[in-house]
Amino acid sequence: MLDRKYLIFPIFLFLVLLPFSFFDSSDDIKPPILSDSTIGYYQSTTCEISLAEFYIKNFNQDLNIYFNNNDYADLKCFGKITGVDKLDNLYMVSIGTNTSINLILQSTIWLIFLIFIPRINSVDRGNHLSLKGIFFIPLLFIIQLLSENRFYSKTNIMHNSDFLLNNYYLIGSIVFLSLLSFLIYDLLKNRYLNLTNYLPYLFLIIGTYSGMNLNIYLIIFSFFGAQSVINERSINKIDMLYFFMSFFWVYKIKPNEYFFDGDKLRGFTNSSYSLLSQIYWILVIYLFVKGLLFIVKESKNFLDNKIFMKNSLISGSLIVAFGFMGSISPLFNFFNFYIFGQNKRGMKEFTSIAGNTWRGFSASAESIGEFYGLALLIFFYFLIKNKMEIDKNYLILLIPVLYGLYRSNNFAAISSLFFISTFLFLINTNIYKRKKVFFIGGFIIMSIVGGLFYLSFTNYNFLSTELIYEATLHHDFYTDSNLDRSYVQVENKMIERDLKTMLYDERNYSKASSSYIFLVERLIGKFNIPLIPNIVAIVSTISLIINRTEMWGIFIAKYNPNFIETIFGTGPFQLNKYLYGHEIRLDVPDYKLQSLFLPHSSILDLLLFSGVVGVFLICGFIIYTFFKNKELSLFKILTFYLCINFLKSDSILYINSLILIFFVISHFYYIEKYSNNE
Repeated sequence: MLDRKYLIFPIFLFLVLLPFSFFDSSDDIKPPILSDSTIGYYQSTTCEISLAEFYIKNFNQDLNIYFNNNDYADLKCFGKITGVDKLDNLYMVSIGTNTSINLILQSTIWLIFLIFIPRINSVDRGNHLSLKGIFFIPLLFIIQLLSENRFYSKTNIMHNSDFLLNNYYLIGSIVFLSLLSFLIYDLLKNRYLNLTNYLPYLFLIIGTYSGMNLNIYLIIFSFFGAQSVINERSINKIDMLYFFMSFFWVYKIKPNEYFFDGDKLRGFTNSSYSLLSQIYWILVIYLFVKGLLFIVKESKNFLDNKIFMKNSLISGSLIVAFGFMGSISPLFNFFNFYIFGQNKRGMKEFTSIAGNTWRGFSASAESIGEFYGLALLIFFYFLIKNKMEIDKNYLILLIPVLYGLYRSNNFAAISSLFFISTFLFLINTNIYKRKKVFFIGGFIIMSIVGGLFYLSFTNYNFLSTELIYEATLHHDFYTDSNLDRSYVQVENKMIERDLKTMLYDERNYSKASSSYIFLVERLIGKFNIPLIPNIVAIVSTISLIINRTEMWGIFIAKYNPNFIETIFGTGPFQLNKYLYGHEIRLDVPDYKLQSLFLPHSSILDLLLFSGVVGVFLICGFIIYTFFKNKELSLFKILTFYLCINFLKSDSILYINSLILIFFVISHFYYIEKYSNNE
């Protein structure tokens, strides 16, 4: 008998393509070949020609086309051409993709993907899911539609935040979210214990709704978070600490005009800095984390590391393949964005950014490079430590993953993968086991000699102050229309080591961020102790070595917290105050001025969200987890690899990367002390 799963693929294709193929065969409106002379026709004949009609007509034409999704389009315009413009030699073809329809259609597509996760019908499945959790979801996510009104009013023509009985937009949203919750419950009640084996596909099916600041994994794991709350029926110490910090996150909210459209973080970031929006993100992140913990704990006996490895390689290979197709075909690029829920369009060209980086399918070259490296690291672990035989299918999958890592140009991921793999190989040789002390001592001596050699060829004054120098450039202390003259004035002060005079000038002090003032005072103040390296100088040296001086300098210039924000942060995934709360004049080329300047370190991201308290607790927990288990297990290695890479990337801002590192660390903590499933 034919497996019903084989019928899913044609159903899936039909479901995806049908809405973009509707047209009225009885009318006289036909799509002409696109050219400069027919742009006017397409601009005057909107919502009449389907994407399928347009593409069939222009399939053989040598045209440079970009299909743009128009989420603000009306319902009747869905899947149809809503306008055409030309920018230089590029034709911008807008396709209607109404946000409310997107919620329904994309949810259906992603739920179909869940069917491919095998069921687990074991008698001892763990806690059975409760239907009570269904009622949390519509109530929670309706709050977002109300609280992020500025975002949704720009992306959904139907959006109406009025809390009235005749507001059918809100009523319809509640009804659909309730149905979605029930479908999640029904599909995953026999599959949720198998979810961890299929987490690598989060990097392929990203799950961000087009036109919404929402990701389906927020909904799914919040559902499981509600299950966790129902099952526990108590509040633990961590919950109490979280809600204690939440008081300060809510307390500091003041009326403002801050608005962040999300850019490449869309779906997993707070778009506004308002009271209701802050409350929503506090609640949703709480349930999201509780849901992740629930899944990790419940599935501890069902995780198969080799299945996880295989799925990582398959997912990585598919990401490279779809990224390649999206870079050479405008139509694939459009459908990649829509079907897989990308929060930013994949690259539309196969060439690299600035000659080196190709992020392909992903929104972040750093994030996807880390994932490629992780997939390869798991493979090398089994190959080296467990003497796994190399299957030809694995070799086929390794090639695109290696290529994707190479094109991502993620030096940290490549170098850490190389050194960890070399270390694994070395410690499994007989010569290392016989001369372990010799190897360890040699490594320590080489590290010291290498550090001294590096310092001998570099000016220490330059190393120790370059980070502060970079931050100073962005403060606009010496306002001059000629940026070069401002640059020279700052440079002279740095050469003279005269930061004190520059900072404590009355005009300059008011422009300086509180973090800049704090670091300068630590660098030049009474806190310096003879023969002990200054902490600011150490960080400055590290930032140069790992090529983060410019980004961390911008962070110092922009990060302007008060005392409470320093201690507790500004709230989960709240970037608005950091991005817009302190005005600076960026000392960057004009073409970069509109770029999104993120901190470029997950530690700094944590500092923004949870303050010193959050950074101390989370880093302390990771360090404790790492050192409490002496065995060099797979998940200990993966924890080390991800933490090293996340130190210099913003990967926790992407939901798939955050889920990955959360899973790796929590699995290492909760499971490996009970069993070794390698």
